Amino acid sequence: MPQPIFPTRFGFWRWLILFIGLIVPHRLRADWRQEWEAELRWRELQLAEWDSLNLKNKFDLFRHSLGAFWDAVQLQPRRLEDEMFQDLRYGARMLLKGKAFTAVAVLSLALGIGANTAIFSLVDALLLRSLPVKSPEQLVLFGHAESAGLTVGFPDQSCDLFSYPFYQAVRQQREVFSEATALQSFPNGVHGVVNLNGTAGEAELIVSQPVSGTYFMTLGVNAAAGRVFTEADDQTPGAHPVVVLNHRWWEKRFGGNPAVIGQTITISKTTYTIIGVAAKEFFGTTVGQTPDLWVPLAMEEQLPPYYWKGRSKPLFQSLHLIARLKDGVSTQQAQNAINLLFKQNLREIAGAQPSEEKLRNIQTARIELTSAGSGISELRRQFSLPLRILLAVVAVVLLIACANVANLLLARATARASEFAVRLALGSTRARLIRQLLTESLLLASLGGALGILFAWWGSRLLLRMVNSGSEPLSLDVSPDARVLGFTLLISMLSAIMFGAVPALRATQVELNPVLKGGGKGTATAVSRSLFGKTLVVAQVALSLLLLVGAGLFVRTLINLQNVPTGFHQQNVLVLQIDTSASGYKEDAQFSELLHTVEEKVMALPGVRAASFSMFLFNQGGWSGAAFTRDSTSTKSQAQDSGNSISNNVVGLNFFTALDLPLLQGRTFGPQDTAQSSRVAIISQTMAQQFFPNQSPLGKRFSMNPDFKDEFEIIGVVRDAKYGSLDEAPRPMAYYPNTQNHTYLNNFEVRFSGSPDALVPAIRRAIKEANRNLPIDEVATLSDHIDRSLVQQRLIAKLSAFFGLTALLLACIGLYGILSYAVARRSHEIGIRMALGAQAGNVLWLVMREALMLVIIGLVVGLIASLVLTQMTSSLLFGLTPSDPLTIAMAVTVLIAIAALAGYLPARRATKFDPLTALRHE
Repeated sequence: MPQPIFPTRFGFWRWLILFIGLIVPHRLRADWRQEWEAELRWRELQLAEWDSLNLKNKFDLFRHSLGAFWDAVQLQPRRLEDEMFQDLRYGARMLLKGKAFTAVAVLSLALGIGANTAIFSLVDALLLRSLPVKSPEQLVLFGHAESAGLTVGFPDQSCDLFSYPFYQAVRQQREVFSEATALQSFPNGVHGVVNLNGTAGEAELIVSQPVSGTYFMTLGVNAAAGRVFTEADDQTPGAHPVVVLNHRWWEKRFGGNPAVIGQTITISKTTYTIIGVAAKEFFGTTVGQTPDLWVPLAMEEQLPPYYWKGRSKPLFQSLHLIARLKDGVSTQQAQNAINLLFKQNLREIAGAQPSEEKLRNIQTARIELTSAGSGISELRRQFSLPLRILLAVVAVVLLIACANVANLLLARATARASEFAVRLALGSTRARLIRQLLTESLLLASLGGALGILFAWWGSRLLLRMVNSGSEPLSLDVSPDARVLGFTLLISMLSAIMFGAVPALRATQVELNPVLKGGGKGTATAVSRSLFGKTLVVAQVALSLLLLVGAGLFVRTLINLQNVPTGFHQQNVLVLQIDTSASGYKEDAQFSELLHTVEEKVMALPGVRAASFSMFLFNQGGWSGAAFTRDSTSTKSQAQDSGNSISNNVVGLNFFTALDLPLLQGRTFGPQDTAQSSRVAIISQTMAQQFFPNQSPLGKRFSMNPDFKDEFEIIGVVRDAKYGSLDEAPRPMAYYPNTQNHTYLNNFEVRFSGSPDALVPAIRRAIKEANRNLPIDEVATLSDHIDRSLVQQRLIAKLSAFFGLTALLLACIGLYGILSYAVARRSHEIGIRMALGAQAGNVLWLVMREALMLVIIGLVVGLIASLVLTQMTSSLLFGLTPSDPLTIAMAVTVLIAIAALAGYLPARRATKFDPLTALRHE
């Protein structure tokens, strides 16, 4: 009968030691148990009975026993450390021994981990990363953070952009905000010509961001050199020509020279003094767009005139507002206070006797405060849903990769059954074997994670180029940082657990006698009999089908959009972006003459068929307004508001020829349409049908103002064209000649024949001959402009197709692996069958039947999942439904064909077995 650990007469000490024993792990208790028992027996021999001991002797006995326990505790970590290094060394040797297995497993994991890391790095840069400012969690944005549009007019619902007078009223709300700032909403800032200290030089384009004087103070951004704006720099309009440089542009343009502080820069016709350089880490408040410099809002009138002037207009909504919450004030409290102020402000604007409609609008008007900690971004609105879908896609790819590796580990366990049996027979515990196998899984995951970081470093930059729809690169840092690397480490460890835990548990369930006698036959983890292994293959097939169906839907959506007619012929058209405001001319007849001169000089070049300026082009939309139809016999009181909103565009006389936009009725603009003649317009087919149904619109009049000002006579009707997006519905459109509407036009279209490469330099020279101050920002074809509008659809179509095919490949590798090991295990059975007369076709079907059964089950599960989950992507589709039968049929066909090939190869190898070998073995 075993002796007790301690005498039964220890009393209080006995229960204390019992408690310590309960909270100490069993493995640790086993290590110090023997030493403690020996010490206690020695004390019993040397000392008298416990009852006769005095308190000091009892205390010495207990102290000495605890000392033995502490020595064992200190020894245990060293044992664990030694065992850990042994596991690592042995695991590394086993992975090097199976080079083919290791290569397939590491590449599978690297692809899954790298894809997740690359997508997450872009998601982090666009959606999650906080601005490099003081306490970004305290910043709130008025309106939605993804809004970059312009709302002009009396608001009737939620508001995203605001007027300067309202900004001034917000600054007075000191009970909820410690400070507030305003910045111009135009996403690309202002383009201007820069000359340092009045020196002459080549014109260059810059991007400036007009902001209020409290901008840097609200954000908590300091100057790296000089100073930043103060409230005094934004007081008097036009009286404070100062700028703060972006640190990156300061280094690029001036080499980081601190001597530029105090020097001057000429932007357009105004000379500005450089007062400071912003902090190095600060890029601005708009994600993906970094201005070269910041200008006070008070200088808005002196900036190039394509900026609207609305500093004193209460209804001119063109500003983003950002405020910093006071300590202890919640976003909801601030929103309640601001909505009350907003409605009071609108009530004052409405006048003494507002209409009932305006009163209803005031009651429904509201402002939603959202977090500004991660900045303002149009990219966030555009790519938020696609990136979330891609995150789900790459997560599925990682699951398939983990399932693939788990299947390979299960199959590999068959070959290692003898090893496990021998180690168990020699005294190793099952827990020790599981820990060894998990160590190998962690090594695989670590190698896959390290290689995945390399894939992610390359892939994140590729993603950034795919996201960029403009000529200039996006100002986004997608390099793996601490957060991205932490994400990679996390998914690597999770991957090791997902693909390593169950195979480790199943691989160590070894029946010793059959394995030691039969050399591996009769293991409990026979792959072909493993329900878990078959379940993994079914899951891989189902997930692969889901990804293939999604990829098919996105690819077909892209094809449908590319085939949408735009209304104009996009081939052989060059589009030049020209900053006409830098010409030095005002928006008057002289400026219109300059544009006409440029058009004539370019049209005189060989190969040019037509050339024209325009205010808006494809993917630029156009300004909208409510049109009022007129009758030539009506009076002001008889005018009827049609209630229809139309889009507007100012174009050159040759615009319709340059874009080959067909004329359906009437005439196009000509030399007779001058500033002195009656004002004319050409309307689109949809506008003619909507405003003038069942009648000819020629000779009819309309206005953009209910007070009979700026009436336009309709002289022609042209075919509908798309200016917003390819999936937009036909909308009313009106065109006005630039000879009657003097404004800066920045799009220059040139229809040509032949090669554009030789023509572009000649066009540049012709423009410089007309005015050397006209800077050309970008040259691209009209087809390129249209392709840029599909950047979102192209991104998700290409990546989903790539990951769908990758998932299919991984699933087929898993199917091939499990069938190959099954064939190897059943080689003797197949040989005996063939010796007894089975034909090659019978053997082939014997193996293929198992493969087809797994594939069919996976297809059924995948179809159900596809019909449910693809409904979430309906907003991203065009011209088809999420349950499109053709797409599903194509995905099923591809999957069956590839899976059949993966199953056929091991099945065909089974037909080549030699029956004599099987009989000799038996």
